Amino acid sequence: MGKYRIHVSTENCTGCLRCQLSCSELYTKSFNPSQAMIVVDVWGADCSIRFTDECNECGVCVDQCFYDALQKTKREDDK
Repeated sequence: MGKYRIHVSTENCTGCLRCQLSCSELYTKSFNPSQAMIVVDVWGADCSIRFTDECNECGVCVDQCFYDALQKTKREDDK
């Protein structure tokens, strides 16, 4: 279980892929969206956002989202 709960607002997503790039850079040391634990699918003006099973909810993707498509809240249930 991760440090944060990540909430998605796909209507705000522009498909910039900053979230995927930051995730892949943090965990693989390369800018490779296909290696990220977050997946953004873009169809014209529409986007969908999903997380792989490997996502640890660290929040780095949220920190790089300029469009409020991702938000995080600290987990209260961590003891």
